[in-house]
Amino acid sequence: MRIKKLKPGFEKLTKEKARIIAHLIGDGAHYKTNHEYVLKYEVKDEESLKQFDKDIIQVYGLKPSWEWNTSGITGKPIKFVRLRSKLAFEDLLKYSTYFSKDWKLNQLLISSSKEIKVEFLRALFDDEGSIIPYKKPIIRLYSINLKGLKQIQNILELDFRIKSKMIPGFGFKRNVYGLVITDLIPFNEQIGFNLRRKQNKLGKAINNLKRT
Repeated sequence: MRIKKLKPGFEKLTKEKARIIAHLIGDGAHYKTNHEYVLKYEVKDEESLKQFDKDIIQVYGLKPSWEWNTSGITGKPIKFVRLRSKLAFEDLLKYSTYFSKDWKLNQLLISSSKEIKVEFLRALFDDEGSIIPYKKPIIRLYSINLKGLKQIQNILELDFRIKSKMIPGFGFKRNVYGLVITDLIPFNEQIGFNLRRKQNKLGKAINNLKRT
């Protein structure tokens, strides 16, 4: 396997790299086979795919490929972005592990600046967060990984003073946890979403909340 050289300065933890890390935890995959080291991001929102592609190029100086897969939910074709790079694969292990059931944030990310954490959280909530339009609307972040969600909960409270609660029992197998945020205005002011459709939905929820 030919080793592709990375862009000078790739070692730095930037906002772009923070988004890459979050997307690989959320709707992405970080894995190796017998012959390849793979970063893969598959999501229905092309806006997020384009951002991931752009961030990979900005951080590592490598151009990912755009490919198609069949959605396991709808059965329809869905785009994904993939990069094969051993050096990028190994660099990202400094900040987190990435398997859905047991991903864990490392200290380099946990102790990073508030600006870096904002970008990380925005990208993660883009993938795994939902705005639920109850009479008193909430934001819910989903994962089967309770320990990982607790790390996110700690970051939200310690760095942003945003409180949340953990609720089990979501998903078809009832093995999904939901981290629930009721303080929508502080979340919007400090974090928010990169994804426009979710940010617009959050704005509408907050406007409805202000009317009550």
